[in-house]
Amino acid sequence: MTCPYCETEMAAGVTVGRSPGVKFKPERSIAGDIGGTLLTDGFFNHSAPALRCATCGTVIVPGPKRR
Repeated sequence: MTCPYCETEMAAGVTVGRSPGVKFKPERSIAGDIGGTLLTDGFFNHSAPALRCATCGTVIVPGPKRR
């Protein structure tokens, strides 16, 4: 896949995190990681497939239907 910003080929990898996992939220809040959409799978060590552009640093985490 090419980067949507600079059109460089993106490298495959994974995003990683610890419990309760990496989440997406529309904005930061005092609630921290409470709420939001969970992006990762796992119990203690969480991960999700991702693509990263080495040129501009953009990271894409495909949705679960793309895995």
